[in-house]
Amino acid sequence: MGVGSSGTDSATRFTSGSLSAVGAAPGMYCHRDFNVSVSGTFVGTVVFERSFDGGTTYIPVAFSDGTTVSFSGPMSSTWSEPESGVMYRVRFSAYTSGSVSWRLSQ
Repeated sequence: MGVGSSGTDSATRFTSGSLSAVGAAPGMYCHRDFNVSVSGTFVGTVVFERSFDGGTTYIPVAFSDGTTVSFSGPMSSTWSEPESGVMYRVRFSAYTSGSVSWRLSQ
């Protein structure tokens, strides 16, 4: 996890990286408003997940209609988590080619 400073990223707390195969990014504890972004040129599906047990078990985040939050292209969005101690991450659930850069920030 990085700490914003005089560099290009001024978030108070953030973590970022890239994935180029099926697999998951490390989780980050998020509370209140936070951002999630994925970018890059990739063919695949990125799923947004959260954990209530410190990262042992992750479950897909879903919209109120039950549809899993997933992305097949670049996106950036703001979310809110009312409960402290909840971790979030992104995971390549299906991968064909390319790489995805991801970032979680608060």
